[in-house]
Amino acid sequence: MTTERAERRRRRLFTLAAVAAGLAAVAFVTVSLDVRSAQPNVAQGAAVPGLTNTIARAQRITVTSAEATYRIEKTDRGWAMRDRGDYPVDAARLAQLTEGLANLQITRRMTANADRFARLGVDDPAEGGRGVLVQIEDAQGARLVNLILGVETQGLYVRRPDESQVFAARGELPPLRNPAAWLSLTPLNIEAANLARVEIVPNEGRPYILERERTGEATDFAIVAPARLAPIAPSAVTSTAEKLSPLDVQTAAAIQGAAQERLRLHTFDGVLIDAELIVVEGRVWLKMSAQAERPDAEAAALAVNDASAGWAYQLSPQDAEALAPPLTALLPAPPAPPPSAASAETQTP
Repeated sequence: MTTERAERRRRRLFTLAAVAAGLAAVAFVTVSLDVRSAQPNVAQGAAVPGLTNTIARAQRITVTSAEATYRIEKTDRGWAMRDRGDYPVDAARLAQLTEGLANLQITRRMTANADRFARLGVDDPAEGGRGVLVQIEDAQGARLVNLILGVETQGLYVRRPDESQVFAARGELPPLRNPAAWLSLTPLNIEAANLARVEIVPNEGRPYILERERTGEATDFAIVAPARLAPIAPSAVTSTAEKLSPLDVQTAAAIQGAAQERLRLHTFDGVLIDAELIVVEGRVWLKMSAQAERPDAEAAALAVNDASAGWAYQLSPQDAEALAPPLTALLPAPPAPPPSAASAETQTP
């Protein structure tokens, strides 16, 4: 009897334990639902979970926005922009993107209403939206990152293209809309102080030549042809050559057409650089090549060609105008004519 009574007691205890566990589970779910209903927008975690472990497999990056679409890919010579003739990509900017995405944190649920996507900047750029679609794939085409980013003045927002839920996020990302921001575009990798002579054939007006002597300190240029003239600021032309900020780049072979302006730049160390400005579909492109004017300048000329001769650089209208202005733009404005006798009599009280 004692054994039978003990067995019944043991079964009763097991039943009570099971009931208690069930009640605890129900209580946990109830509390969780209460918390969610009280804080429906709470959401935390990585925007791209596990990216730190998978980013080393990345093979290509595609960025799509209303402003531009471009593709960056890992090549035998490193990361390059495929849409720009495999122009090398700035390694620091690449690290900024991958680290930024790996550390991107979701902070809050926003909306799942597609009518509000545009307000948060996450509407699909393929349909004309303001969002920036960032996709990173491995060599097999598997997507490691697939996000639409909304970078707005009021904050940063993310949405997956195949989902409607939008999240607020916290993190630091590089500018993504401008392809040139990924590229170290330095067409003329020479110092302005090394320029000795500049021959310019502008689009309007006659050709002219700027020249200066080499002294211990940088001196200003003088207009020496078609005649010695008193310029207002010829140095603006040569300083522009050093500070160009191209908007885009293509292979030199991809940009064909008649030159609108031409320049020949002679350096003090014996390098001659021939440059031409070509207009294609309303955009101005700069192409150039270098040669040595004396034997000891061959290495310097080769360095210029290795960096720039194979490329065409798109210039802003402001840079293009400053690089090869008409001669009249460098000359002082003629003095105003004296008032005529008739006008003087009219102004006499």
